[in-house]
Amino acid sequence: MRKSTGARLARTAIGVLAVGMLAGCASAAPAAPDLEGLEPPAAASSVETLGILGDSVSLGVNACAEPGQCAKASWSGGSEPEVGSIAGRLAAASGVVPAVVNAAKDGGDVQDALGLVDEVLQADPQLVTVLLGGNDACAPTLNEMTSAADFEARLTALFARLNAEAPDATILALSVPNLGHLWEIGHADERAVQTWNSSPSCKNLLGSADDASAEATARRDAVSARVDEYNAAIGRVCAAAERCIDDGGAVHAYEFTAEEISAIDFFHPSIAGQRVIAGLAWDSLERGTA
Repeated sequence: MRKSTGARLARTAIGVLAVGMLAGCASAAPAAPDLEGLEPPAAASSVETLGILGDSVSLGVNACAEPGQCAKASWSGGSEPEVGSIAGRLAAASGVVPAVVNAAKDGGDVQDALGLVDEVLQADPQLVTVLLGGNDACAPTLNEMTSAADFEARLTALFARLNAEAPDATILALSVPNLGHLWEIGHADERAVQTWNSSPSCKNLLGSADDASAEATARRDAVSARVDEYNAAIGRVCAAAERCIDDGGAVHAYEFTAEEISAIDFFHPSIAGQRVIAGLAWDSLERGTA
C-alpha cells in the first residue's frame, strides 16, 4: 500500500470504559464497536496527544439529541462508546488515554484550519487528524466555492506547518464525503427537503432541493465535481508530505444511509455515521505507514 492512503483548544480524557447510552440520539445508535484486541497502529504507536483539524463533522455537530456541537460524538476525539473514536481506539490499543486538542471549527474550511493550526502545534501532538473540504465546496453559489488550486495550495501550506513544527506527528488526512449522495438519499424525504430549503447552508448543493430540472442537476454536479478535485488534491498533497496517510478515498466512497445522517439537519453524520467515519479512519491508520 502506498504511503498516502483522506474552535478552541479542548483537552478531554477519553474514558474507553465509559458505559451508558448517549441520551436522546438523533437516530437509533448501533452497539458500541468491539475494541478488544486492538493493537496500536505502526503509524501511531505511541500517541499521548491527538490533534484535530477540521470542520463541524469533527465537532460532532448535530450528532446528538440537541442541535449544535456534541464533542463526545466526534469520530476523532469523542468519548461516546457507541462511536469508537480514534482517541478511544488508541486508548484501548495502547492503554494510554490521549489528550485531545480539538481545533476544528464549525463552518471551517482549509483557510480556517491554517489559522487554527497553532492550537494543535502548541500541544506537540503525535497524531493529527484532518477532515476538511466540505465547507470549501458548500457555498451560497458555485462561484463562491474554493477553487481547486487554492484548496491544494492551502492544504500544502497546512501540512508543511505540521511537518516542520510537529516533526514527530503522523497526519491522517480523510477524503471529503460524497456531498451529492446526501441529496440523493434525502431529496425524496419531505422533511429533509423542507429543512434544506429553509436553511442558508450549502445552497449551491441543497438549495431548491425539490428542483429536478437540468439546471439544478448541473449545479449539483458541479459541486460533486469540485469535491472530486479536492480529493485528488488531498491524495497529492499527502503523498508529497512527510508522515502523512490518507484514506485512499474511503470516506468519499462510503455510501451513508439515512440512519447514518442526522435527523436534525439531514446533513451531518449521526452517531451511527460518526462511527462509520471512525472505523474508516482507523482502518487507514492500521494499513498506512507514515
